[in-house]
Amino acid sequence: MRFAPPLSHHFACKHACDPPCEHMMTGHNTVHSLGVSANGRRGSTTRLVVASLAIVSVIVGAAFYWNYPSAKGVVASNELFHTIERGAFLHDVVERGQVESASNVEVKSEVRSYRTTKSFEILWAVGEGSAVKQGDLLVRLDSSALEEELTLQQMDVTQSIASLSKAENELAAAQIAMNEYVLGTFMEEMNEIESEITLAEENVRRAEEYLLYSGRLAAKGYVTSLQLQGDQFALKKAKIELEKAQTKKKVLQEYTKEKKIKELDSDIKVAEADLEAAKEKLGLENKMLRFFEEQIAACEVRAPQNGQVVYANVSSGRDSSDFVLEPGAEVRERQTLIRLPDYEAMQVVCDVNESRIALIEKGMPATIKLDAYDNLQLMGEVIRVNEYPTPGHWMSSTVKKYAVTVKVLNPTMQIKPGMTSQVAIHVESSPNQLQAPVQAIYERDGAHFCFIRDASGIVQARQVEIGSNNSRFVVINKGLQPGDQVAMNPRGFLDSIELPAAITPAEKIAARFEEVNSREKSTTTAADTSSSEAEVEADVEAEVTTANAATDEPEAAAPAEQVAEAETSIASRPNRTGRPERQRAAGGGQ
Repeated sequence: MRFAPPLSHHFACKHACDPPCEHMMTGHNTVHSLGVSANGRRGSTTRLVVASLAIVSVIVGAAFYWNYPSAKGVVASNELFHTIERGAFLHDVVERGQVESASNVEVKSEVRSYRTTKSFEILWAVGEGSAVKQGDLLVRLDSSALEEELTLQQMDVTQSIASLSKAENELAAAQIAMNEYVLGTFMEEMNEIESEITLAEENVRRAEEYLLYSGRLAAKGYVTSLQLQGDQFALKKAKIELEKAQTKKKVLQEYTKEKKIKELDSDIKVAEADLEAAKEKLGLENKMLRFFEEQIAACEVRAPQNGQVVYANVSSGRDSSDFVLEPGAEVRERQTLIRLPDYEAMQVVCDVNESRIALIEKGMPATIKLDAYDNLQLMGEVIRVNEYPTPGHWMSSTVKKYAVTVKVLNPTMQIKPGMTSQVAIHVESSPNQLQAPVQAIYERDGAHFCFIRDASGIVQARQVEIGSNNSRFVVINKGLQPGDQVAMNPRGFLDSIELPAAITPAEKIAARFEEVNSREKSTTTAADTSSSEAEVEADVEAEVTTANAATDEPEAAAPAEQVAEAETSIASRPNRTGRPERQRAAGGGQ
Protein backbone atom coordinates (compact mmCIF):
# COMPACT_ATOMS: atom_id res chain seq x y z
CA MET A 1 0.00 0.00 0.00
CA ARG A 2 1.31 3.43 -1.06
CA PHE A 3 0.90 6.76 0.74
CA ALA A 4 0.92 10.20 -0.84
CA PRO A 5 3.95 12.28 0.18
CA PRO A 6 3.34 15.24 2.50
CA LEU A 7 2.99 18.81 1.13
CA SER A 8 6.45 19.74 2.49
CA HIS A 9 7.98 16.93 0.58
CA HIS A 10 6.45 18.10 -2.68
CA PHE A 11 7.79 21.62 -2.16
CA ALA A 12 11.23 20.24 -1.33
CA CYS A 13 11.39 17.98 -4.34
CA LYS A 14 9.99 20.64 -6.63
CA HIS A 15 12.86 22.99 -5.92
CA ALA A 16 15.64 20.37 -5.48
CA CYS A 17 15.08 17.92 -8.31
CA ASP A 18 14.73 18.65 -11.99
CA PRO A 19 13.39 16.39 -13.39
CA PRO A 20 11.29 15.23 -10.44
CA CYS A 21 12.77 12.42 -8.47
CA GLU A 22 11.38 8.97 -8.51
CA HIS A 23 10.22 8.92 -4.94
CA MET A 24 7.59 11.60 -5.68
CA MET A 25 5.69 8.86 -7.46
CA THR A 26 6.57 5.83 -5.37
CA GLY A 27 6.66 7.08 -1.77
CA HIS A 28 8.74 9.18 0.59
CA ASN A 29 10.72 6.19 2.02
CA THR A 30 12.27 5.26 -1.33
CA VAL A 31 16.05 5.72 -1.71
CA HIS A 32 17.20 8.28 -4.34
CA SER A 33 18.34 6.63 -7.55
CA LEU A 34 21.71 8.50 -7.60
CA GLY A 35 22.88 6.69 -4.46
CA VAL A 36 23.09 9.71 -2.17
CA SER A 37 22.72 8.82 1.50
CA ALA A 38 19.35 9.24 3.15
CA ASN A 39 20.70 11.35 6.02
CA GLY A 40 22.32 13.92 3.69
CA ARG A 41 19.24 14.28 1.58
CA ARG A 42 17.02 14.57 4.68
CA GLY A 43 18.85 17.68 5.91
CA SER A 44 18.78 19.38 2.53
CA THR A 45 15.07 18.62 2.14
CA THR A 46 14.23 20.11 5.53
CA ARG A 47 15.86 23.40 4.65
CA LEU A 48 14.04 23.55 1.32
CA VAL A 49 10.70 22.83 3.00
CA VAL A 50 11.16 25.64 5.52
CA ALA A 51 12.14 28.12 2.78
CA SER A 52 9.18 27.09 0.61
CA LEU A 53 6.73 27.44 3.47
CA ALA A 54 8.04 30.93 4.22
CA ILE A 55 7.64 32.02 0.58
CA VAL A 56 4.08 30.61 0.40
CA SER A 57 3.12 32.36 3.63
CA VAL A 58 4.35 35.70 2.33
CA ILE A 59 2.44 35.29 -0.95
CA VAL A 60 -0.81 34.22 0.74
CA GLY A 61 -0.57 37.00 3.31
CA ALA A 62 0.01 39.63 0.66
CA ALA A 63 -2.93 38.38 -1.40
CA PHE A 64 -5.16 38.34 1.66
CA TYR A 65 -3.95 41.80 2.68
CA TRP A 66 -4.61 43.45 -0.66
CA ASN A 67 -7.77 41.64 -1.74
CA TYR A 68 -9.81 41.42 1.45
CA PRO A 69 -10.57 44.36 3.81
CA SER A 70 -9.10 43.94 7.24
CA ALA A 71 -10.68 45.04 10.47
CA LYS A 72 -9.33 48.52 9.78
CA GLY A 73 -10.76 48.51 6.22
CA VAL A 74 -7.57 48.85 4.16
CA VAL A 75 -8.48 48.43 0.50
CA ALA A 76 -6.16 48.62 -2.50
CA SER A 77 -8.53 48.51 -5.48
CA ASN A 78 -9.44 51.96 -6.85
CA GLU A 79 -12.01 50.55 -9.26
CA LEU A 80 -14.60 49.96 -6.54
CA PHE A 81 -14.56 53.53 -5.24
CA HIS A 82 -16.14 56.72 -6.51
CA THR A 83 -15.00 60.27 -5.79
CA ILE A 84 -17.78 62.54 -4.55
CA GLU A 85 -18.20 65.70 -6.62
CA ARG A 86 -20.56 68.59 -7.03
CA GLY A 87 -22.34 68.93 -10.34
CA ALA A 88 -25.60 69.45 -12.16
CA PHE A 89 -28.33 67.13 -10.93
CA LEU A 90 -31.10 66.24 -13.36
CA HIS A 91 -33.99 64.04 -12.30
CA ASP A 92 -35.96 62.76 -15.28
CA VAL A 93 -38.88 60.38 -15.51
CA VAL A 94 -38.28 58.52 -18.76
CA GLU A 95 -41.12 56.62 -20.41
CA ARG A 96 -41.99 55.46 -23.89
CA GLY A 97 -45.05 56.81 -25.65
CA GLN A 98 -46.81 57.18 -28.96
CA VAL A 99 -47.14 60.29 -31.07
CA GLU A 100 -50.63 61.46 -31.94
CA SER A 101 -52.33 64.61 -33.13
CA ALA A 102 -53.99 66.77 -30.51
CA SER A 103 -56.56 67.87 -33.09
CA ASN A 104 -57.78 64.89 -35.09
CA VAL A 105 -60.71 64.90 -37.49
CA GLU A 106 -62.16 61.46 -36.92
CA VAL A 107 -63.96 59.81 -39.83
CA LYS A 108 -66.54 57.38 -38.46
CA SER A 109 -68.87 54.85 -39.98
CA GLU A 110 -72.30 56.42 -40.37
CA VAL A 111 -73.99 53.15 -41.38
CA ARG A 112 -76.48 52.30 -38.67
CA SER A 113 -77.35 48.85 -37.46
CA TYR A 114 -80.88 47.60 -38.09
CA ARG A 115 -82.83 44.49 -37.24
CA THR A 116 -80.27 41.68 -36.91
CA THR A 117 -77.48 43.40 -38.87
CA LYS A 118 -74.99 44.95 -36.41
CA SER A 119 -71.83 45.35 -38.52
CA PHE A 120 -70.70 45.79 -42.11
CA GLU A 121 -67.70 44.39 -43.95
CA ILE A 122 -64.99 46.58 -45.46
CA LEU A 123 -64.64 46.01 -49.21
CA TRP A 124 -61.94 48.60 -49.97
CA ALA A 125 -59.90 51.22 -48.10
CA VAL A 126 -57.52 53.95 -49.23
CA GLY A 127 -53.87 53.37 -48.38
CA GLU A 128 -52.62 54.66 -45.04
CA GLY A 129 -50.54 57.79 -45.41
CA SER A 130 -52.28 58.84 -48.63
CA ALA A 131 -52.98 62.53 -49.11
CA VAL A 132 -56.68 63.07 -49.76
CA LYS A 133 -58.90 66.02 -50.59
CA GLN A 134 -62.34 66.85 -49.35
CA GLY A 135 -64.91 64.49 -50.87
CA ASP A 136 -62.42 61.76 -51.85
CA LEU A 137 -63.47 58.16 -51.21
CA LEU A 138 -61.78 56.69 -48.13
CA VAL A 139 -63.58 53.42 -47.36
CA ARG A 140 -66.24 51.38 -49.16
CA LEU A 141 -68.45 49.10 -47.06
CA ASP A 142 -70.51 46.14 -48.24
CA SER A 143 -74.02 47.44 -49.08
CA SER A 144 -75.54 44.30 -50.63
CA ALA A 145 -77.79 43.60 -47.66
CA LEU A 146 -78.96 47.21 -47.68
CA GLU A 147 -79.75 47.06 -51.39
CA GLU A 148 -81.93 43.99 -50.83
CA GLU A 149 -83.73 45.80 -48.05
CA LEU A 150 -84.18 48.78 -50.36
CA THR A 151 -85.91 46.60 -52.97
CA LEU A 152 -88.29 45.16 -50.38
CA GLN A 153 -88.96 48.61 -49.05
CA GLN A 154 -89.87 49.93 -52.47
CA MET A 155 -92.50 47.16 -52.71
CA ASP A 156 -93.88 48.18 -49.31
CA VAL A 157 -94.10 51.77 -50.48
CA THR A 158 -96.09 50.69 -53.54
CA GLN A 159 -98.52 48.74 -51.37
CA SER A 160 -98.90 51.72 -49.08
CA ILE A 161 -99.76 53.92 -52.05
CA ALA A 162 -102.48 51.45 -53.09
CA SER A 163 -103.85 51.35 -49.56
CA LEU A 164 -103.94 55.12 -49.48
CA SER A 165 -105.87 55.29 -52.76
CA LYS A 166 -108.38 52.73 -51.48
CA ALA A 167 -108.90 54.68 -48.26
CA GLU A 168 -109.48 57.89 -50.19
CA ASN A 169 -112.14 56.19 -52.36
CA GLU A 170 -113.85 54.67 -49.35
CA LEU A 171 -114.05 58.08 -47.71
CA ALA A 172 -115.50 59.64 -50.82
CA ALA A 173 -118.07 56.81 -51.06
CA ALA A 174 -119.11 57.34 -47.43
CA GLN A 175 -119.60 61.05 -48.00
CA ILE A 176 -121.65 60.36 -51.15
CA ALA A 177 -123.81 57.86 -49.23
CA MET A 178 -124.53 60.55 -46.64
CA ASN A 179 -125.62 63.04 -49.28
CA GLU A 180 -127.59 60.33 -51.07
CA TYR A 181 -129.65 59.51 -48.02
CA VAL A 182 -130.21 63.03 -46.74
CA LEU A 183 -131.01 64.57 -50.11
CA GLY A 184 -132.42 61.54 -51.91
CA THR A 185 -133.54 58.42 -50.10
CA PHE A 186 -134.98 60.21 -47.09
CA MET A 187 -136.94 62.67 -49.23
CA GLU A 188 -138.23 59.82 -51.38
CA GLU A 189 -139.44 57.85 -48.38
CA MET A 190 -140.96 61.00 -46.92
CA ASN A 191 -142.91 61.69 -50.09
CA GLU A 192 -144.22 58.15 -50.20
CA ILE A 193 -145.45 58.41 -46.63
CA GLU A 194 -147.05 61.79 -47.35
CA SER A 195 -148.84 60.18 -50.29
CA GLU A 196 -150.07 57.37 -48.08
CA ILE A 197 -151.33 59.85 -45.53
CA THR A 198 -153.19 61.83 -48.19
CA LEU A 199 -154.78 58.66 -49.58
CA ALA A 200 -155.74 57.54 -46.07
CA GLU A 201 -157.33 60.89 -45.32
CA GLU A 202 -159.30 60.66 -48.57
CA ASN A 203 -160.45 57.16 -47.68
CA VAL A 204 -161.55 58.35 -44.24
CA ARG A 205 -163.53 61.21 -45.75
CA ARG A 206 -165.27 58.89 -48.24
CA ALA A 207 -166.01 56.32 -45.56
CA GLU A 208 -167.57 59.00 -43.41
CA GLU A 209 -169.76 60.12 -46.33
CA TYR A 210 -170.82 56.54 -47.16
CA LEU A 211 -171.64 55.89 -43.49
CA LEU A 212 -173.72 59.12 -43.33
CA TYR A 213 -175.58 58.26 -46.51
CA SER A 214 -176.13 54.67 -45.35
CA GLY A 215 -177.56 55.96 -42.07
CA ARG A 216 -180.12 58.08 -43.90
CA LEU A 217 -181.12 55.18 -46.12
CA ALA A 218 -181.31 52.84 -43.15
CA ALA A 219 -183.65 55.31 -41.40
CA LYS A 220 -185.98 55.15 -44.42
CA GLY A 221 -185.59 51.38 -44.60
CA TYR A 222 -183.79 51.27 -47.90
CA VAL A 223 -180.67 49.47 -46.55
CA THR A 224 -180.31 46.79 -44.05
CA SER A 225 -178.50 46.94 -40.78
CA LEU A 226 -175.74 44.73 -42.15
CA GLN A 227 -174.95 47.18 -44.89
CA LEU A 228 -174.84 49.96 -42.29
CA GLN A 229 -172.37 47.96 -40.15
CA GLY A 230 -170.20 47.39 -43.22
CA ASP A 231 -169.90 51.09 -43.80
CA GLN A 232 -169.04 51.61 -40.16
CA PHE A 233 -166.22 49.04 -40.44
CA ALA A 234 -164.98 50.71 -43.62
CA LEU A 235 -164.72 54.07 -41.83
CA LYS A 236 -162.86 52.54 -38.93
CA LYS A 237 -160.43 50.83 -41.32
CA ALA A 238 -159.74 54.09 -43.16
CA LYS A 239 -158.96 55.86 -39.92
CA ILE A 240 -156.57 53.06 -38.91
CA GLU A 241 -154.78 53.37 -42.26
CA LEU A 242 -154.45 57.09 -41.73
CA GLU A 243 -152.95 56.66 -38.25
CA LYS A 244 -150.57 54.07 -39.61
CA ALA A 245 -149.32 56.43 -42.30
CA GLN A 246 -148.92 59.26 -39.81
CA THR A 247 -146.97 56.99 -37.41
CA LYS A 248 -144.72 55.86 -40.26
CA LYS A 249 -143.96 59.48 -41.06
CA LYS A 250 -143.13 60.21 -37.44
CA VAL A 251 -140.82 57.17 -37.17
CA LEU A 252 -139.08 58.15 -40.39
CA GLN A 253 -138.49 61.71 -39.26
CA GLU A 254 -137.54 61.09 -35.65
CA TYR A 255 -135.80 57.70 -35.63
CA THR A 256 -135.03 56.20 -39.01
CA LYS A 257 -133.46 59.37 -40.36
CA GLU A 258 -131.29 59.93 -37.26
CA LYS A 259 -130.17 56.32 -37.16
CA LYS A 260 -129.24 56.27 -40.80
CA ILE A 261 -127.35 59.55 -40.53
CA LYS A 262 -125.40 58.18 -37.57
CA GLU A 263 -124.47 55.07 -39.50
CA LEU A 264 -123.39 57.01 -42.52
CA ASP A 265 -121.44 59.50 -40.39
CA SER A 266 -119.66 56.60 -38.69
CA ASP A 267 -118.74 55.18 -42.06
CA ILE A 268 -117.32 58.58 -43.02
CA LYS A 269 -115.21 58.79 -39.87
CA VAL A 270 -113.92 55.24 -40.29
CA ALA A 271 -112.99 56.05 -43.84
CA GLU A 272 -111.26 59.21 -42.72
CA ALA A 273 -109.27 57.26 -40.06
CA ASP A 274 -108.31 54.64 -42.62
CA LEU A 275 -107.19 57.40 -44.90
CA GLU A 276 -105.01 58.98 -42.21
CA ALA A 277 -103.55 55.59 -41.33
CA ALA A 278 -102.77 54.96 -44.97
CA LYS A 279 -101.09 58.34 -45.25
CA GLU A 280 -99.05 57.73 -42.08
CA LYS A 281 -98.02 54.30 -43.24
CA LEU A 282 -96.98 55.67 -46.60
CA GLY A 283 -94.96 58.36 -44.85
CA LEU A 284 -93.19 55.77 -42.69
CA GLU A 285 -92.51 53.55 -45.65
CA ASN A 286 -91.08 56.51 -47.57
CA LYS A 287 -88.95 57.41 -44.56
CA MET A 288 -87.62 53.89 -44.35
CA LEU A 289 -86.98 53.99 -48.07
CA ARG A 290 -84.93 57.17 -47.65
CA PHE A 291 -83.13 55.54 -44.70
CA PHE A 292 -81.93 52.65 -46.81
CA GLU A 293 -80.96 55.02 -49.60
CA GLU A 294 -78.92 57.12 -47.14
CA GLN A 295 -77.33 54.01 -45.60
CA ILE A 296 -76.30 52.77 -49.03
CA ALA A 297 -74.78 56.17 -49.73
CA ALA A 298 -73.03 56.08 -46.30
CA CYS A 299 -71.31 52.84 -47.26
CA GLU A 300 -69.00 55.07 -49.27
CA VAL A 301 -67.05 56.94 -46.56
CA ARG A 302 -65.62 60.20 -47.91
CA ALA A 303 -63.11 62.71 -46.56
CA PRO A 304 -64.68 65.71 -44.77
CA GLN A 305 -61.56 67.82 -45.37
CA ASN A 306 -58.07 67.69 -46.83
CA GLY A 307 -55.46 65.69 -44.92
CA GLN A 308 -53.29 62.61 -44.66
CA VAL A 309 -54.90 59.27 -43.91
CA VAL A 310 -54.11 57.56 -40.59
CA TYR A 311 -55.84 54.27 -39.83
CA ALA A 312 -57.65 54.16 -36.48
CA ASN A 313 -56.39 50.71 -35.59
CA VAL A 314 -57.04 49.44 -32.06
CA SER A 315 -54.79 47.01 -30.21
CA SER A 316 -55.88 46.26 -26.64
CA GLY A 317 -54.34 42.85 -26.10
CA ARG A 318 -57.65 41.06 -26.55
CA ASP A 319 -58.48 39.41 -29.85
CA SER A 320 -62.18 40.26 -29.49
CA SER A 321 -61.59 44.01 -29.22
CA ASP A 322 -58.68 44.49 -31.63
CA PHE A 323 -59.40 46.25 -34.92
CA VAL A 324 -57.27 46.58 -38.02
CA LEU A 325 -58.60 48.58 -40.95
CA GLU A 326 -58.36 46.20 -43.89
CA PRO A 327 -60.70 44.53 -46.42
CA GLY A 328 -62.78 41.91 -44.67
CA ALA A 329 -62.82 43.63 -41.29
CA GLU A 330 -66.19 44.19 -39.63
CA VAL A 331 -67.21 47.75 -38.80
CA ARG A 332 -69.85 48.63 -36.24
CA GLU A 333 -71.99 51.73 -36.05
CA ARG A 334 -70.14 54.98 -35.13
CA GLN A 335 -66.76 53.25 -35.13
CA THR A 336 -63.79 55.47 -35.97
CA LEU A 337 -62.15 54.27 -39.19
CA ILE A 338 -59.68 56.99 -40.20
CA ARG A 339 -58.15 60.06 -38.62
CA LEU A 340 -57.03 63.15 -40.49
CA PRO A 341 -54.49 64.67 -38.07
CA ASP A 342 -53.42 68.27 -37.69
CA TYR A 343 -49.61 68.23 -37.94
CA GLU A 344 -49.32 71.61 -36.29
CA ALA A 345 -50.74 70.29 -32.99
CA MET A 346 -48.91 67.08 -32.04
CA GLN A 347 -48.59 65.40 -28.66
CA VAL A 348 -47.19 62.26 -27.06
CA VAL A 349 -49.17 60.05 -24.69
CA CYS A 350 -47.17 57.81 -22.36
CA ASP A 351 -48.08 55.59 -19.40
CA VAL A 352 -46.22 56.33 -16.15
CA ASN A 353 -45.85 53.80 -13.35
CA GLU A 354 -47.90 54.58 -10.25
CA SER A 355 -44.72 54.75 -8.13
CA ARG A 356 -43.56 57.83 -10.07
CA ILE A 357 -46.79 59.52 -11.09
CA ALA A 358 -46.74 61.70 -7.94
CA LEU A 359 -43.52 63.34 -9.20
CA ILE A 360 -45.16 64.65 -12.39
CA GLU A 361 -47.17 67.86 -12.50
CA LYS A 362 -48.81 69.85 -15.22
CA GLY A 363 -46.47 72.37 -16.85
CA MET A 364 -43.22 70.40 -16.38
CA PRO A 365 -40.78 70.58 -19.32
CA ALA A 366 -39.89 67.47 -21.26
CA THR A 367 -37.55 66.27 -23.99
CA ILE A 368 -38.87 64.01 -26.75
CA LYS A 369 -36.76 61.71 -28.92
CA LEU A 370 -38.23 59.74 -31.80
CA ASP A 371 -37.05 56.22 -32.52
CA ALA A 372 -37.20 56.96 -36.25
CA TYR A 373 -34.82 59.95 -36.07
CA ASP A 374 -31.72 59.63 -33.87
CA ASN A 375 -30.64 63.26 -34.22
CA LEU A 376 -34.08 64.84 -33.80
CA GLN A 377 -34.83 66.17 -30.32
CA LEU A 378 -38.09 67.98 -29.60
CA MET A 379 -39.17 70.10 -26.68
CA GLY A 380 -42.37 69.33 -24.83
CA GLU A 381 -44.56 70.32 -21.91
CA VAL A 382 -46.85 68.22 -19.71
CA ILE A 383 -50.40 69.39 -20.38
CA ARG A 384 -52.43 66.63 -18.71
CA VAL A 385 -51.94 64.01 -15.99
CA ASN A 386 -54.84 61.58 -15.74
CA GLU A 387 -56.45 61.23 -12.35
CA TYR A 388 -57.38 57.59 -12.90
CA PRO A 389 -55.25 54.66 -14.10
CA THR A 390 -55.33 53.41 -17.65
CA PRO A 391 -57.65 50.37 -17.99
CA GLY A 392 -55.64 47.21 -18.50
CA HIS A 393 -56.50 43.85 -19.96
CA TRP A 394 -56.57 40.41 -18.41
CA MET A 395 -52.91 39.71 -19.28
CA SER A 396 -51.53 42.93 -17.75
CA SER A 397 -49.93 43.08 -14.31
CA THR A 398 -51.55 44.53 -11.21
CA VAL A 399 -49.26 47.59 -11.34
CA LYS A 400 -51.31 50.62 -12.28
CA LYS A 401 -50.19 53.13 -14.89
CA TYR A 402 -51.44 56.64 -15.50
CA ALA A 403 -51.58 58.35 -18.89
CA VAL A 404 -49.53 61.54 -19.20
CA THR A 405 -49.96 63.81 -22.23
CA VAL A 406 -46.95 65.86 -23.38
CA LYS A 407 -47.48 68.62 -25.93
CA VAL A 408 -44.82 68.99 -28.63
CA LEU A 409 -43.75 72.63 -28.58
CA ASN A 410 -41.72 72.61 -31.81
CA PRO A 411 -43.42 70.12 -34.18
CA THR A 412 -41.95 69.40 -37.60
CA MET A 413 -43.28 67.70 -40.71
CA GLN A 414 -41.10 64.70 -39.88
CA ILE A 415 -43.42 63.75 -37.04
CA LYS A 416 -45.98 61.12 -37.99
CA PRO A 417 -48.87 59.95 -35.83
CA GLY A 418 -48.21 56.52 -34.36
CA MET A 419 -44.43 56.95 -34.09
CA THR A 420 -42.79 55.52 -30.99
CA SER A 421 -40.90 58.02 -28.89
CA GLN A 422 -38.98 58.33 -25.64
CA VAL A 423 -40.17 61.08 -23.33
CA ALA A 424 -37.93 62.44 -20.57
CA ILE A 425 -39.98 64.56 -18.17
CA HIS A 426 -37.69 66.92 -16.24
CA VAL A 427 -38.96 66.54 -12.70
CA GLU A 428 -36.10 68.29 -10.92
CA SER A 429 -32.98 70.18 -12.03
CA SER A 430 -30.23 71.74 -9.90
CA PRO A 431 -26.94 73.21 -11.20
CA ASN A 432 -24.76 72.43 -8.17
CA GLN A 433 -25.49 69.43 -5.98
CA LEU A 434 -23.31 67.02 -4.03
CA GLN A 435 -24.05 63.60 -5.54
CA ALA A 436 -23.20 59.96 -4.98
CA PRO A 437 -23.99 56.88 -7.05
CA VAL A 438 -27.15 55.10 -5.97
CA GLN A 439 -25.27 51.81 -5.58
CA ALA A 440 -22.94 53.44 -3.04
CA ILE A 441 -25.81 53.96 -0.58
CA TYR A 442 -26.61 51.23 1.93
CA GLU A 443 -29.90 51.38 3.80
CA ARG A 444 -30.70 49.80 7.16
CA ASP A 445 -33.73 50.51 9.37
CA GLY A 446 -34.55 53.71 7.50
CA ALA A 447 -31.00 55.10 7.83
CA HIS A 448 -28.52 55.47 4.96
CA PHE A 449 -24.77 54.79 5.10
CA CYS A 450 -21.72 55.14 2.89
CA PHE A 451 -18.37 53.37 3.26
CA ILE A 452 -15.65 56.02 2.90
CA ARG A 453 -11.96 55.45 2.28
CA ASP A 454 -9.57 58.04 3.66
CA ALA A 455 -6.10 58.97 2.40
CA SER A 456 -4.45 56.14 4.31
CA GLY A 457 -6.78 53.53 2.80
CA ILE A 458 -8.89 53.01 5.91
CA VAL A 459 -12.57 52.36 5.12
CA GLN A 460 -15.15 53.54 7.60
CA ALA A 461 -18.95 53.62 7.61
CA ARG A 462 -20.66 56.98 7.88
CA GLN A 463 -24.35 57.87 8.07
CA VAL A 464 -25.59 60.28 5.40
CA GLU A 465 -28.77 62.18 4.67
CA ILE A 466 -30.00 61.83 1.12
CA GLY A 467 -32.33 63.92 -1.02
CA SER A 468 -33.71 63.46 -4.50
CA ASN A 469 -32.45 60.67 -6.70
CA ASN A 470 -32.64 59.55 -10.28
CA SER A 471 -31.69 56.23 -11.81
CA ARG A 472 -27.94 56.91 -11.40
CA PHE A 473 -27.19 59.42 -8.63
CA VAL A 474 -28.65 60.54 -5.32
CA VAL A 475 -28.27 64.00 -3.78
CA ILE A 476 -26.31 64.04 -0.50
CA ASN A 477 -27.66 66.62 1.94
CA LYS A 478 -25.38 65.80 4.84
CA GLY A 479 -22.54 63.45 5.73
CA LEU A 480 -20.18 63.72 2.74
CA GLN A 481 -17.80 66.30 1.32
CA PRO A 482 -16.41 66.83 -2.17
CA GLY A 483 -13.42 64.59 -2.70
CA ASP A 484 -14.62 61.77 -0.41
CA GLN A 485 -14.22 58.32 -1.86
CA VAL A 486 -17.20 56.00 -1.36
CA ALA A 487 -17.30 52.28 -1.96
CA MET A 488 -19.40 51.14 -4.89
CA ASN A 489 -20.02 47.75 -3.24
CA PRO A 490 -21.05 48.62 0.33
CA ARG A 491 -22.37 45.16 1.07
CA GLY A 492 -18.87 43.75 0.70
CA PHE A 493 -17.78 45.59 3.85
CA LEU A 494 -20.64 44.61 6.15
CA ASP A 495 -18.77 41.64 7.63
CA SER A 496 -15.63 43.59 8.45
CA ILE A 497 -16.89 47.09 9.37
CA GLU A 498 -19.44 47.82 12.05
CA LEU A 499 -22.06 50.40 11.19
CA PRO A 500 -22.36 53.40 13.52
CA ALA A 501 -25.49 53.86 15.60
CA ALA A 502 -28.07 55.27 13.23
CA ILE A 503 -30.16 58.28 14.06
CA THR A 504 -33.71 57.17 13.48
CA PRO A 505 -36.32 59.48 11.92
CA ALA A 506 -38.04 59.77 15.32
CA GLU A 507 -34.79 60.91 16.91
CA LYS A 508 -34.26 63.44 14.13
CA ILE A 509 -37.73 64.85 14.73
CA ALA A 510 -37.13 65.04 18.49
CA ALA A 511 -33.78 66.78 17.99
CA ARG A 512 -35.31 69.23 15.59
CA PHE A 513 -38.09 69.92 18.08
CA GLU A 514 -35.58 70.59 20.86
CA GLU A 515 -33.62 72.90 18.58
CA VAL A 516 -36.71 74.91 17.73
CA ASN A 517 -37.70 75.18 21.40
CA SER A 518 -34.21 76.29 22.41
CA ARG A 519 -34.18 78.90 19.67
CA GLU A 520 -37.55 80.25 20.79
CA LYS A 521 -36.39 80.46 24.44
CA SER A 522 -33.22 82.33 23.45
CA THR A 523 -35.25 84.78 21.38
CA THR A 524 -37.71 85.38 24.25
CA THR A 525 -34.90 85.95 26.81
CA ALA A 526 -33.08 88.40 24.57
CA ALA A 527 -36.27 90.32 23.98
CA ASP A 528 -37.00 90.53 27.74
CA THR A 529 -33.44 91.73 28.44
CA SER A 530 -33.58 94.46 25.82
CA SER A 531 -36.97 95.62 27.12
CA SER A 532 -35.71 95.82 30.73
CA GLU A 533 -32.57 97.77 29.81
CA ALA A 534 -34.66 100.19 27.78
CA GLU A 535 -36.96 100.74 30.77
CA VAL A 536 -33.98 101.46 33.07
CA GLU A 537 -32.53 104.02 30.67
CA ALA A 538 -35.94 105.66 30.32
CA ASP A 539 -36.29 105.91 34.14
CA VAL A 540 -32.85 107.50 34.44
CA GLU A 541 -33.66 110.10 31.83
CA ALA A 542 -37.01 110.82 33.50
CA GLU A 543 -35.35 111.36 36.93
CA VAL A 544 -32.77 113.74 35.44
CA THR A 545 -35.46 115.73 33.65
CA THR A 546 -37.54 116.01 36.83
CA ALA A 547 -34.56 117.18 38.87
CA ASN A 548 -33.70 119.89 36.33
CA ALA A 549 -37.27 121.14 36.24
CA ALA A 550 -37.71 121.22 40.05
CA THR A 551 -34.87 123.67 40.76
CA ASP A 552 -35.11 127.40 39.89
CA GLU A 553 -31.42 128.23 40.48
CA PRO A 554 -28.97 126.86 37.93
CA GLU A 555 -26.14 126.94 40.45
CA ALA A 556 -28.02 124.98 43.16
CA ALA A 557 -26.58 121.64 42.08
CA ALA A 558 -24.20 120.51 39.42
CA PRO A 559 -25.48 118.24 36.65
CA ALA A 560 -23.13 115.50 37.76
CA GLU A 561 -24.56 115.57 41.25
CA GLN A 562 -28.12 115.36 39.82
CA VAL A 563 -27.19 112.37 37.79
CA ALA A 564 -25.62 110.72 40.84
CA GLU A 565 -28.75 111.29 42.88
CA ALA A 566 -30.88 109.82 40.09
CA GLU A 567 -28.67 106.77 39.91
CA THR A 568 -28.90 106.34 43.69
CA SER A 569 -32.69 106.53 43.47
CA ILE A 570 -32.80 103.99 40.69
CA ALA A 571 -30.44 101.66 42.52
CA SER A 572 -32.71 101.66 45.57
CA ARG A 573 -35.61 100.33 43.44
CA PRO A 574 -36.35 96.61 43.07
CA ASN A 575 -34.48 94.77 40.31
CA ARG A 576 -36.90 94.53 37.36
CA THR A 577 -34.81 92.36 35.12
CA GLY A 578 -34.75 89.40 37.46
CA ARG A 579 -30.92 89.28 37.37
CA PRO A 580 -28.77 89.52 40.59
CA GLU A 581 -27.31 92.96 41.17
CA ARG A 582 -23.64 93.37 40.51
CA GLN A 583 -21.66 93.95 43.75
CA ARG A 584 -19.33 96.91 43.84
CA ALA A 585 -15.75 96.55 44.98
CA ALA A 586 -15.03 97.30 48.68
CA GLY A 587 -14.16 100.92 49.33
CA GLY A 588 -15.59 102.11 46.07
CA GLY A 589 -17.09 105.59 45.85
CA GLN A 590 -20.41 106.75 44.51
